[in-house]
Amino acid sequence: MLNFKVLHCLTYVTLLSKQNKRIVYTILEYNPLLDSSNMTTDDWGRIGKDIERNYESYDGFVILHGTDTMAYTASALSFMCEHLGKPIILTGSQVPIYEMRNDGRDNLLGALLIAGQFVIPEVCLYFYNKLYRGNRVTKVDAGSFNAFSSPNLPPLATAEVDIAINWDTVWRANTTAKFQVKTELNRNVGLLRLFPGITASTVKAFLQPPMEGVVLETYGSGNAPDNRPDLLEQLKKATDAGVIIINCTQCLRGSVSTSYATGKVLIEAGLIAGGDMTPEAALSKLSYVLAKKELDLEAKKKAGGTFNTFFSIMWKLQSAKRLLCFCDSELEAIRDALTPTLACAAAKIGDIEALKALKEMGSNLCLGDYDGRTPLHVAACEGHLKMVQYLLSHGASVHAKDRYGDTPLCNAVRFRRKEVVKLLRKTGAHFSRHELEEAGTEMCSLAANGDMDGLEIWSLAGADLNQPGYDGQTAIQVVGL
Repeated sequence: MLNFKVLHCLTYVTLLSKQNKRIVYTILEYNPLLDSSNMTTDDWGRIGKDIERNYESYDGFVILHGTDTMAYTASALSFMCEHLGKPIILTGSQVPIYEMRNDGRDNLLGALLIAGQFVIPEVCLYFYNKLYRGNRVTKVDAGSFNAFSSPNLPPLATAEVDIAINWDTVWRANTTAKFQVKTELNRNVGLLRLFPGITASTVKAFLQPPMEGVVLETYGSGNAPDNRPDLLEQLKKATDAGVIIINCTQCLRGSVSTSYATGKVLIEAGLIAGGDMTPEAALSKLSYVLAKKELDLEAKKKAGGTFNTFFSIMWKLQSAKRLLCFCDSELEAIRDALTPTLACAAAKIGDIEALKALKEMGSNLCLGDYDGRTPLHVAACEGHLKMVQYLLSHGASVHAKDRYGDTPLCNAVRFRRKEVVKLLRKTGAHFSRHELEEAGTEMCSLAANGDMDGLEIWSLAGADLNQPGYDGQTAIQVVGL
């Protein structure tokens, strides 16, 4: 049984899925409801904190949002939600859901189904049968159901007759840090679009304090007039004064390049190439990075400029690897079919080199076998701490469930792998509400048998020794008896 939180006032209940899962939705309605045009950074923080407060109680989150600023919210949440391990999906509609002909029902149902059936640990946006990475989308059409586009990254999933997930593009955290939401955002950022004839005084006025960060939308592949020393002087003065300026293209598709002289002059003026970031993503990231007081100016500049190409470089490398290793789609299908079994076998004996070889072939080490058990489940059972560390550093999810609903943490507790339990908890693993309710009886049984080691494992895994069992007694009381 999966639990999901829907930030709105609607309820949907699905039938049993092919995986024999039924999804239970809890609803939180905001009052007053906001038109997305009225959204502010405070509203982003409120949504983020609601997710953080309820993170351990639910397996995913669906947010209903107006379309006008949805791309901004999706981009902002993608940065604010650090070390995310569960799906957060924004969706909405072009036509209100109460109208006879609308796109709201399909968008909502699609978002709920994807969030309920797949562990895609990203902030995403679902619209018109496609699931996009949240910080890669922009609204491109006000009069079509196909309102959003991800110009420089393919969709993460497509929902047609079947839901097809492009696992090669799904980003997974490669850290053992725990999920947290950073709501501190710097509001002294802005968007400035170049146009023929723009005056230096206009640019100067825009760059005045308290402005700390600017996304400059330039021509083509990041070009600006190189015969305008007055304009370039104002940009140079601003960057010398500590204003971070990101160079993004006005074009819908493509990337900022320094191939042309008109692009190089901006680098010389101190601007940072924004690669293929959307203006929404660039602005959101500037706001996020500039609020980090622990970073100095140079670190903030570096952080602002590296995200833009990271995902695109990852995609290109993965694409090249697929072309080099598996030019035939049938070979890819064979690889994907064999990977879960081979990876789980390697995890059982602690063979990290075998996993590395599978990884180099383009295999997804997060897929489950016929029982839904991932390599992380197996490694946790066997107590292979280094294997667990390797898998977590390569995107394995601590929230993955097998066909019995067990997570790697459940397996580590059952087989008393204390060090593995500690590492999984550090990474953000936790019991579900249902598991915690049943934990009382299990711990009382351990207490009755004087099994202190077993109780310690449960406590390390996050269980409360004061949780009552079926007869109302707690493990503490049983030990006292």
